[in-house]
Amino acid sequence: MDRSYDDEDEMKGEKKDKARFEFECPECNAHNPYHDGFSLGSEVLCFYCGQEFKVTESDGRWKYKPL
Repeated sequence: MDRSYDDEDEMKGEKKDKARFEFECPECNAHNPYHDGFSLGSEVLCFYCGQEFKVTESDGRWKYKPL
C-alpha cells in the first residue's frame, strides 16, 4: 500500500526550490504550520499525531512519505 500523500494545494508552475510554511498531515489531516518553512528533501513532523515525513516531489507535485 502506497501511503504517500499528494498535496492537492500544489500550484502549477511553482518553483521546486520554493519553501512551504504549512502542510496537511496525510495520516490525521491536521494542519501543521512551519514558521521557518521547509523545502524538498526536508523531514517534517506532524505536531498532532507525531508521524514524520520526508518531503519529495513526483510529477511536479509535493508528496509526504512516512519515515
